[in-house]
Amino acid sequence: MLKRVVVLVLAVLLFAGGGLIAIAGGALMAIFGSDNTLSSGLQRVTTATNALVTATGDIKGTNGFATTVDQPTLWASVSGTGRDVFIGIGPAPAVDQYLAGSAVDKVTDLDVDPFRLRTVRQDGSTQPAPPGAQTFWTARGSGPSASVTWKIHNGSYRLVVMNTDASSSVTVDGDFALAIPHLFAIGIGLLIAGIVGVLAGVVLLIVGIRMSSRPKPPVQPGYSQPPTR
Repeated sequence: MLKRVVVLVLAVLLFAGGGLIAIAGGALMAIFGSDNTLSSGLQRVTTATNALVTATGDIKGTNGFATTVDQPTLWASVSGTGRDVFIGIGPAPAVDQYLAGSAVDKVTDLDVDPFRLRTVRQDGSTQPAPPGAQTFWTARGSGPSASVTWKIHNGSYRLVVMNTDASSSVTVDGDFALAIPHLFAIGIGLLIAGIVGVLAGVVLLIVGIRMSSRPKPPVQPGYSQPPTR
């Protein structure tokens, strides 16, 4: 009886755990696709301030991946609506010093897919110098359309979107993408492992059911010696 209970419990655990692992693997494959990329699609982004600033670690999916899953790549492209625009990535201390005293919208949460952007306003009255004149940028682009491609490093960095003349009221149509190496292959591995777990659970479940339905062996009649008087 105890053996049957153990087998049935293991069967349920393998079946449920395998199912969850398979679902996770399938979700990774569906979300990131065979190119391992998550994209926001074209989105309108606007701020009345001099700059829109986000810490790269606040972009969902980047934090910690630089060491755990190779080096993910962040790609961002923006197009101005009638004005030339600038996009750049730079070390946080240098960016913070450059924008000190200026009005900016700081991003507190950025989801690529589905796209979600939350900001908090930092007031200021100083117009910074044109961003293109600064030398601290790790990656940069400017013009009617501008883009950056950056392999994410662990550390403190800022992504900045501005007008090229650093004036206020920035409006761009932006597309943000995050490529994380090997995620599709990881998804395939999880899917296969999950399916194997489900099949193993089914096999054990059948074994457990058969154990409970086996007929008990008949009791052989024994010889009993008549009592002596």
